[in-house]
Amino acid sequence: MRITNLTFLAFYLNGALDSGKYDEISINEVAEHIEMGSIFNFLSSRLENDIDLSIFDDSKRKELVEEWQDMLSAISTSRKFGVERNGLCLLLAYLIEGIQRRQDSNPAR
Repeated sequence: MRITNLTFLAFYLNGALDSGKYDEISINEVAEHIEMGSIFNFLSSRLENDIDLSIFDDSKRKELVEEWQDMLSAISTSRKFGVERNGLCLLLAYLIEGIQRRQDSNPAR
């Protein structure tokens, strides 16, 4: 997946966070949806017009869900990302981590 796909989603999540309308979305709520594989349905229904997921076809969604499931089980959110409360902040941290992972796999120029 291209890094631009990840930044596209990160900008929407950042805007949703800035609106203040989603402060009550908890890490636990987001983690449950990641575990169940329903995070994209959750984001669509919960954020409605504040997010555009149209660039994510089924294969891209599957890739991100699997990546986030791996991060959820392997990474201490508070220790590595400094995120302890807001679920959208957790998703932003996962997107940033995904960007780092993809950049690290690109050869230096």
